[in-house]
Amino acid sequence: MSGKTLLVTRPFPGGQKTVASLMDLGHQPMAAPLFSKRILPFDVPSPHNMVATIFTSANAVNAVLSAELEIGHQLLPCFTVGDTTAQVAENNGFHNVINAKGNVQDLIAMIKKMGLGGDYFYPCAIDRKSDIEQAFAGTEVTVRSTPVYEMIAAKSLPKPVINRLKEHLIDAVLLYSERAAAHFAQLCETEDIDISKLNFVCLSPSIWHRLESSGAKLGRVAEEPNENALFAQIDILSDGKSA
Repeated sequence: MSGKTLLVTRPFPGGQKTVASLMDLGHQPMAAPLFSKRILPFDVPSPHNMVATIFTSANAVNAVLSAELEIGHQLLPCFTVGDTTAQVAENNGFHNVINAKGNVQDLIAMIKKMGLGGDYFYPCAIDRKSDIEQAFAGTEVTVRSTPVYEMIAAKSLPKPVINRLKEHLIDAVLLYSERAAAHFAQLCETEDIDISKLNFVCLSPSIWHRLESSGAKLGRVAEEPNENALFAQIDILSDGKSA
């Protein structure tokens, strides 16, 4: 395998782990986080008033851990969207983690299948889609959405990254969310970077579709929504092949 120059747009600290993993695989990653996290003030409901917790990101898990949790919180069923979030929850003392191993729709389907009615604590980002709340509106599941963090968009790309993108010296840009895809496209437009000439590796089809709507032509999509599947696409990247 020949190493590739890759732009890692994932926020820290997850982005740092991605950079380290790519270096171990023989690549030359560059870090350009598109967002930084800020934890918001929030109240944690008593575990006695909840039947379960929902986590759709590792950021939410880490934000909740900044509060003083009763032991009861970590004993409740804890529904997670995928492997990374599940691992972070398990590593931080949540004992009953139920992993959807997919996307938000898989998570919703799993909660419905479990049939556990009552109040669910849903710590989340302040900017998010309302898919989970809408899915359970009018049902026995009451989703208590609690914004616990926000992702603040970077105002610009680092100058060395801009130069490398313009000179076609980056083999692929790694993108992990639709919001990141939209923001990256906007930053490229601001800097007069031709997005149609860039290669992308995306965590999900919806991310790629967002890039396509902004003019992207070249890219790959992970076969599963996890980083190992994302890395697998790096090895088969080639110019002129689209997702």
